[in-house]
Amino acid sequence: MLTLLLISGLAQANTYTVLVYHGANPPYYFEEQGKPKGIFVDIFQELAKLTSHQFEFMPLSVARGQRYFDQGKIDIEPGINKAWRAEADVPGIYSIDYAFSTEVLLGYQSRCVGKHKPEQFYGALVGKVRGYRYDNFEAHLGEDKIVVYENVSEKELLAQLEHDRLDYIMIGSVTADYYISQQPKYRKFQSCYEISRLPVHMRLQPHLTELQTEINIALRRMVNDGKIKSIYAKYRLTH
Repeated sequence: MLTLLLISGLAQANTYTVLVYHGANPPYYFEEQGKPKGIFVDIFQELAKLTSHQFEFMPLSVARGQRYFDQGKIDIEPGINKAWRAEADVPGIYSIDYAFSTEVLLGYQSRCVGKHKPEQFYGALVGKVRGYRYDNFEAHLGEDKIVVYENVSEKELLAQLEHDRLDYIMIGSVTADYYISQQPKYRKFQSCYEISRLPVHMRLQPHLTELQTEINIALRRMVNDGKIKSIYAKYRLTH
């Protein structure tokens, strides 16, 4: 009760815009019969209960979404590691970390055999979502290294991988698991290499320091009582 009183006493209830990537990464965000669903939707529904604020989702492409954040048209970008936005015009401020994001190279099982380090993928054509960054792994991308092909979403990349237009794709493990569970034709894919496993935060506009404090209090409670874990488990589909 004290925690709830502390949160509600920090500021008046407001409405904040939340960036989600349209079609790019279910189960974090997707629409079902015109209604928003997914991990981020569940997290912000809980945050709304704990803070009394309202959160409005804005589904955009990755490139446009980041441009809108830089222009101050977006208040919050969820599920972000600080390294991914280090070069942004407006880096923003961050909440506490509340989960981890594991990024992998996904490919046909036969192409994964015996490959345990990035250099073994040099010369391959690898797809990634335009605007996504992969921290230290970026050093292995480019001419005479891993050749990169960009597309607008992981959904599109998976289709290209399935049609053998790409050798591998860079994708979040949670997203890969979701699509493989939904599409039997993708069950011939597997994780060939773990690119990174990094903590994720809520990224906010620099002036939203009071909201940052409120979200930190709420997220800490959600982590401690297992709410975050249960939300992720709800979408952890297996095949």
